Amino acid sequence: MLDQREFNPLNNYFNQLVYAIGSYHYNWHPQIELLWLLQGQIEVNVDGARYTLAQDGLMSINPNIGHATFAQTPDSIALRLHIDPEFFRYQGVNVLNGQFTLNSVQCQFHPAYITLRQSLAQLYLGQVSDSLSVFEQNALFYQISSVLYHDFFNLQPDIQAPTALNSDQLNIATAYLDTHYQREIPLESLAKFCNYSPSYLSKLFKTQLGINFYEYLVRCRLQHAVYALADHRQKIVDVALASGFKEVKSFNAMFKKHFGQTPSAYRKTLSPEILSQDQKFKRALSIPQHDQILKHLVAIVTADNTSPANDPCATCDNKQAETNYQNLKKQLRQLLDDQP
Repeated sequence: MLDQREFNPLNNYFNQLVYAIGSYHYNWHPQIELLWLLQGQIEVNVDGARYTLAQDGLMSINPNIGHATFAQTPDSIALRLHIDPEFFRYQGVNVLNGQFTLNSVQCQFHPAYITLRQSLAQLYLGQVSDSLSVFEQNALFYQISSVLYHDFFNLQPDIQAPTALNSDQLNIATAYLDTHYQREIPLESLAKFCNYSPSYLSKLFKTQLGINFYEYLVRCRLQHAVYALADHRQKIVDVALASGFKEVKSFNAMFKKHFGQTPSAYRKTLSPEILSQDQKFKRALSIPQHDQILKHLVAIVTADNTSPANDPCATCDNKQAETNYQNLKKQLRQLLDDQP
């Protein structure tokens, strides 16, 4: 008899991972990312904006937005959930014209944070222990995606997210750039290589990746540059030229635009402890690390979140004002009812 989990259709729409964070690993992808820092303190760089995320901090990252994380303390561990935007379309929900805005750095308290952490923890624990049925896994995923949409999605008609990627059309172009990023590659030359017109290829990048051809090429070069900067034996000028930049000046400008700091400033933050995490990037955690994370997740699931200490909204001024207002309405209604 085959395991029913093999036939879960939603497995194509979400993917969960717990991993240790080290130095910058710059990337972008078509999925919506939900990031939860389980342990430590990290810097999250999203399209050049830098945020310091403390333990249990949450953040969403929109599709095809360049981003990277950096451990500010050793043994920083995160859980990330990827959600395919097609899932929302499949449910009849349009998320193409807008952005997800979850950021616990900018909004420290939100009632939905508790629900998200508990659902994420339950989903991960259930998958690790193989104790959840397909129905239970899907119920948790629906709850997470529902909270994200209803509480943290901001509809903005002037924003047009990338359409579903047609990999057959762009695979040749992106594979070429991924391999030959060190060369000078004009759009016209790449279009000729792919047997497309320059205007058509340019449109493909913009509509399917949300960025233009040149931005994609710059990101490829920066991906390799941040990795090379970890080797202090290499001069910054050599890193720039080896990554495809014509000169160190343009490298500095692009690095600062995407990461909010210069390459030399970034390199100074790379301690031996942080670099040691790169050896294990997105590999399985050590047994002590994994046991510690499991204990933390179990504590999140079993926590009593009904007390005012766990709900800052229960004791804030606005909550008290709302209570006073409701009491006054009741008193007024009682006075009206008592009139002859």
